[in-house]
Amino acid sequence: MNKFYLWFEMIFVFLVIPVLYFYELIPVHKAIPLVFVFLYCLFIVFRDKNFDREIFKIKRHYPWRVILLKGFVLLLLTSLWVYVFRSDVFFHLPRNNVWIWLLVIVSYPIWSAYTQEFIFRAFFFHRYKMLFGNSLLMLLINAFCFAMAHIIFRNWLALIFTFVGSLVFSWTYLRNRSLNAVFIEHSLYGNILFTNGLGVYFYLPS
Repeated sequence: MNKFYLWFEMIFVFLVIPVLYFYELIPVHKAIPLVFVFLYCLFIVFRDKNFDREIFKIKRHYPWRVILLKGFVLLLLTSLWVYVFRSDVFFHLPRNNVWIWLLVIVSYPIWSAYTQEFIFRAFFFHRYKMLFGNSLLMLLINAFCFAMAHIIFRNWLALIFTFVGSLVFSWTYLRNRSLNAVFIEHSLYGNILFTNGLGVYFYLPS
């Protein structure tokens, strides 16, 4: 694969498209490009005979204790932050609209978490590994791209959380070589934020 094309593809998909959305130069809902990028990545991956399809398999053992422990810490810290700084949205959805909250809890993992993890972990690390001789640099570039995908929410908190979150998710993915493990982790942490109110920074422009 031509390195120039890979650099062009990565910059266009992970940087140019989010910037175009940030400046409202793409007149369609922000979910549309996520679907198209997901389908493009899926097409590329399934044509690639060197792609490790073992990552899709359901395993007997997942790092449940580590994932749940990190989730518990996330719940405590973010709930405290919301209570102190944004008490107006503290557990707003489950307290005020339980049906919308349940819809988010059920749909977010499939609609958002799985597609993002496939794109930013399974696709990204396989597709662009030849571009980086340094694994740490690749992790940081991946985290930057993941954060850039969230500039559409127009607030710094979303960028900080997604940059750090990307490092956490990448570690889980690379350590376990399992898309399902990182999908479970991303779904849990995302739903925690949408439950305790911090999710307001991920679906409302500030």
